[in-house]
Amino acid sequence: MQQQQPPGFVANREEAAERVEGLLGYAFNNRALLEEALTHSTDPRGSREATYQRLEFIGDAALGLAFASLFYRDYPDHDEGQLTALRSANTAEEKFARVAVRHGLYPLLRRYNCTDLDRIVGHFIESVSGTVTSSGDLKAPKVLPDIVEAIAGAVYVDSKFDLEKLQEVALVLCAPIITKERLYEDPVSMLNELGRKHREELVRVLKVPNVTIDASGNVLVVKQSK
Repeated sequence: MQQQQPPGFVANREEAAERVEGLLGYAFNNRALLEEALTHSTDPRGSREATYQRLEFIGDAALGLAFASLFYRDYPDHDEGQLTALRSANTAEEKFARVAVRHGLYPLLRRYNCTDLDRIVGHFIESVSGTVTSSGDLKAPKVLPDIVEAIAGAVYVDSKFDLEKLQEVALVLCAPIITKERLYEDPVSMLNELGRKHREELVRVLKVPNVTIDASGNVLVVKQSK
């Protein structure tokens, strides 16, 4: 029995590949890698067809190195903590999930019998697009950042592990990049950065009930049992 594809799925795989290559400004030497990056780990035929999991693994690590190298070069006056904050902000799952939504990557993903996943992703897309009201604690479905990391991994492998080429692609794929200036526009990030630098002082002077600071300097609210 032929499996019915979900609504909005781009069945024409040539079109799907062209969309990604047009977005990245990168032409794959081996388009099979891109198709692998756009294949979910659900296969009704029970085959061992390659899915995005291996590429997501290498893409995750490669993007971390790409951004770390980029910020190390561009901010020579930054210490390890500041560089870590910039890298983390640009490689966070929430950031990558919104990248996937912005570029319309989920409809390009080849998947089968994923009704529940489609519903969850659809709700997230509607929420971040502002078409439905969000409760404020919406968690990004992991499949969305996975797609971004898998595509980056495919570029990295296809380019024969060329880090500079991956950096070029990452600047396009993950735009807008969170720079030093943009990072500190976020008061929560600023508070956590200050916490990391001045943890001992804050622990000593902070006497607000049910509030503490963890080893990384993050401010935490502790729920006390009655």
